[in-house]
Amino acid sequence: MKQRIKHCEVCKVDFSTMYRVQYEKPKKWVFVCKECLVDVKKDNPLYVYGGTWKK
Repeated sequence: MKQRIKHCEVCKVDFSTMYRVQYEKPKKWVFVCKECLVDVKKDNPLYVYGGTWKK
């Protein structure tokens, strides 16, 4: 079975579990890792959660 991997839009590291979010203008959907998710959502009125992507 092929392992599915995506890279984090913020730190550029590959992960098998990612979080789909919008966090800046212009609003666009990006994938971020768990560590970066905490950073981009903290006190951010533009933050929108769009689901979890898993391998």
